[in-house]
Amino acid sequence: MIRSLLALSLLGLATTACSESTEVSDDLPESSAYLENPTGRAERVEGDPSAKPVRIGEGGPRFDACQSVGEVGRHDSGALPVLSAPFDAAAKKDSLAPGQRVYICTRSIDQQWFGIVYDKPPVAAEGAPEARSPGTCGVSSPVRAKRNYDGPCASGWVESIYVVLVAG
Repeated sequence: MIRSLLALSLLGLATTACSESTEVSDDLPESSAYLENPTGRAERVEGDPSAKPVRIGEGGPRFDACQSVGEVGRHDSGALPVLSAPFDAAAKKDSLAPGQRVYICTRSIDQQWFGIVYDKPPVAAEGAPEARSPGTCGVSSPVRAKRNYDGPCASGWVESIYVVLVAG
């Protein structure tokens, strides 16, 4: 008798626990249900047809748009090339000096490439970079849905072995 009651109560608990569903839309009642373009922004047009934009918000609406911060390490050529897509033959967009801080927003499937967002501060009169606050790129707070980065800073792809994780 006791075993039957215990089995029935466990079965009741299991069905009750499985019946509750939590969806992101429940937590964000004012969020957009239009996931293709929730912000209504136009896509940035790249000159290179093989370019792959850096995606932000991959952690979901409860996490920062870019969840990690890294620092550029030493590269064979001195400066780390920033490419327009996550493969060696992609067009070079920029280069980063060792010590440059970057936001790591996404990764390639094989983990060999980081999709980064970075801010290259303007050079001051004496030749030293001007100090800027870390939040100038707009990726330090959550976004509603995954999307291509279209903020004020530069973005691109770098080889992951040349970036040291600092936070995240």
